[in-house]
Amino acid sequence: MNTVERVPVLVVGGAVSGLTMAAFLARHGVGCLLVERRDRLSRHPRMSDIGPRAMELLRALGIQDRIRPLDEERESTILRVETLAGREIDRYSMGGPEEFGGLTPEKQVWCDQDQLEPILRQRAVEFGAGIRFGTELTGFEQDEREVRAELRDTVTGRRVSVVADYLIACDGSGSPVREALGIGCAGPGLLALQAGILFRADLTAALRGRSFVLCMVNDLDASAAGVRLNILLERNLNRWTLSVPHDPATDPELSERRCAELVRRAVGDPDLAVEVLGVDIWQMRALLADTFRRGRVFLVGDAAKTLPPTGGYGGNSGIDDAHNLAWKLAFVLAGRAAPDLLDSYEVERKPVAQLLIEDSVVRAGLLIAGSAEGGSRQPGNRPSKASICLGYRYRAGALIPEEPDAGDATEDPRKPTGRPGTRAAHVVLMRDGREISTLDLFGSDFVLLTGSDGWERAVDGLGVVVHRIGAQLIDVEGRWAEAYGVTESGAVLVRPDGFIAWRSRNAAADDAPATVLRSILGVAQPVSSSER
Repeated sequence: MNTVERVPVLVVGGAVSGLTMAAFLARHGVGCLLVERRDRLSRHPRMSDIGPRAMELLRALGIQDRIRPLDEERESTILRVETLAGREIDRYSMGGPEEFGGLTPEKQVWCDQDQLEPILRQRAVEFGAGIRFGTELTGFEQDEREVRAELRDTVTGRRVSVVADYLIACDGSGSPVREALGIGCAGPGLLALQAGILFRADLTAALRGRSFVLCMVNDLDASAAGVRLNILLERNLNRWTLSVPHDPATDPELSERRCAELVRRAVGDPDLAVEVLGVDIWQMRALLADTFRRGRVFLVGDAAKTLPPTGGYGGNSGIDDAHNLAWKLAFVLAGRAAPDLLDSYEVERKPVAQLLIEDSVVRAGLLIAGSAEGGSRQPGNRPSKASICLGYRYRAGALIPEEPDAGDATEDPRKPTGRPGTRAAHVVLMRDGREISTLDLFGSDFVLLTGSDGWERAVDGLGVVVHRIGAQLIDVEGRWAEAYGVTESGAVLVRPDGFIAWRSRNAAADDAPATVLRSILGVAQPVSSSER
């Protein structure tokens, strides 16, 4: 007879999205179990950078100081060359300190996925999450009350039944959970089939003092479809990746000798000593799931949308997805919100996924055609990288929108409006003689920011933390009211994920916050975490 275990949330998939999902849930005090079919963490670098928004979210987990030392601080530059040692044809900035500076207390960190995942796993365990690698989900069913899942140990064959309130599918672009639910996908589909050759070599002479994130190489064969995605990526730990078009019909197995030959041709040095560390065959696809939820099962990360890597959004958006869903699950499971709050996950995250797919596909098209502009911070007439990463908007969901709405998918984070549905802006504050960010005030509960002392009574007993700017918190640059679009007597209600839920530009009626919270959370009387 199988062992039966009970857990509030079962997370399936142990890469970046799943590990951050487990960490965020556990931080909110939600019991969760993560299972992963593989017996170990990723061995290939894959995701190569953590964007500033993702770093803000990982800052909320308290692991920013573990991640920052991994950054090898390469220049945010895209090159196009004949060969690395040969003529340089094009050069673009993909956005870095010059674009994000002053907008966030964090910065983009160049850190490979196989370096990030151990940190995420350790933090999830520290918060109390259960993590089981070498454990596969073999089947599940659900009803209106629970999800019943079957697990199997891939080594011993031991089977366990798990009963959970919710199941989160973080099982990648081919998501077996999504397939089992019968959820389809739409979008451009397959754009290219690539082979990523991970290697070590001394490229000092060919680099000629240059640093870059991505280098497009012209002098390699195009694929049968005309794809010229011959891309050299600088990795951490003295590693490199050469990504080339792969045709399994003509070259089903890339031999080590063939890989070394391709590296030498890309570098432009026929005598280069090359150590091939591995090959990762992957599909460049652009697909969006028809729905992000079915019943008590949610899709997160690549299971919900598959992005070309050309924008660098894939792993970062998975962290965003997990952060958005985690606090909502925590509130529902604790009885602080009605189950309908969970509907806002798709309402908010699916339009953002569509935005990211559109931008990534534009960039992919340019790169496939051989233009380095595909990696730039703003190709063509697209929104800037900063607007996409820090200025994306939720136009509906767990918020009280304001009218009229211009309808734009993004706003310029250098000109924040403070509208509900936008990320709460970073403003430098001083507390107890120490510099902090407004972002450090958010994370577990709803927060009310105000410059007036009259709002405490309005939120008394509602589970809202009040921070008065100008009292214990000193506005160092004198810009918080402008950045949030209020007067000193107004107030802004910020959700646990750092997005603005509602604001009153001036003083409002005492019952306004209670009415707002009842609308957002769907409960008769909001309660604090201490009253659970």
